[in-house]
Amino acid sequence: MSASSCTVIPSSGPSAGEIQNGAKKVDTPYVLINVTQTVADLLSSTQDKPLSVAFGSARKTSSSTIGVGDTVTVSIWEASENGLFSAGTSARQSGAQIPEQPVAENGMIVVPYAGTVRAAGRTPQEVKAQIEKSLSGMAVEPQVLVNVVKNNSNTVTVTGEVAGSGRISLNGAGQRLMDVIASAGGPRTEAHQLAVQITRGMRTETIPMEKLISDPRENIYVQPNDVITLIRQPRSFTVFGATMANASLQFDESQLYLNQALAKVGGLNDDRANAKGVFIYRREPLQEIRRFVPTARAMHADGTVNVIYQVDLKDPSGFFVLKSFKVNNGDLVYIANSSLAEIRKFSTLISTTVSPVVQGASVADNLNSLSN
Repeated sequence: MSASSCTVIPSSGPSAGEIQNGAKKVDTPYVLINVTQTVADLLSSTQDKPLSVAFGSARKTSSSTIGVGDTVTVSIWEASENGLFSAGTSARQSGAQIPEQPVAENGMIVVPYAGTVRAAGRTPQEVKAQIEKSLSGMAVEPQVLVNVVKNNSNTVTVTGEVAGSGRISLNGAGQRLMDVIASAGGPRTEAHQLAVQITRGMRTETIPMEKLISDPRENIYVQPNDVITLIRQPRSFTVFGATMANASLQFDESQLYLNQALAKVGGLNDDRANAKGVFIYRREPLQEIRRFVPTARAMHADGTVNVIYQVDLKDPSGFFVLKSFKVNNGDLVYIANSSLAEIRKFSTLISTTVSPVVQGASVADNLNSLSN
């Protein structure tokens, strides 16, 4: 039996041809996309979607309204010394302070002689007007002041990698993400290691902290009951195949491009690499991939697709693609071996297999000559 018929050529991964042929199978477990400048630009625009698109950028004007659980005080003055709320002093000083009271679950507060007054869903000015109207037939020119002393309903929760987790009360002017993070004492670690997660209702979005700092579009207005979590999330990517080093590397850049990622491992190995076979492995949402492959199907329960992006560096324009293709956290970059490298491997393997036989025959000849 010949050496070539029983020898398997060792390899660090699939060849470019094997990946391309696998994508053509009916039951293929991945989608292969050749990256052109257009594809790279579309992927970049998808990743750059600001929070203002996800949540809207409008200011929450209703944060000044009173809510269930808020604590309010009511002060009432009259123009007469002998009025319902006078204390027998001069008209300028006559009045009464209603003790602090929480807004009940039914949204009401109690004011003497005015009865129960709806407070929830109204501004202090609206509650003031209602009380004055209710007292107009009993008090002498009543003047009312309603003040929220504990704003428990218009709050956001800030937690995670901040100096002081807790609930932050919102003011009527509206507060942005950076405002409430600062109110919680700011982040406890470097910005490049953090992600900011915002949960509003049933929707959750996450962005790098660095992007929140550098892009004003991301610093959106928060809304009551938002949950803001700072997550320590070092970003990394992995490189395998025909590069100068195979490694898993963390990166601090707010955005890392493929040319920068390859430079971190010394670039492609000139003796082994197939310049047409630069592959990036990633999972993507189905709706994103259908822009490039309309027949793509979901491959996981969360509606994502296994995707392999291919960059051809034999094409001179491929280096422009490297500069615009963004590397995501968790990406795997694989460089396939060239055909010549596989031939060299095979030749080396044959040499190591045949050499002991040749050397053994030479030793036997030498022994025979000595015996004669």
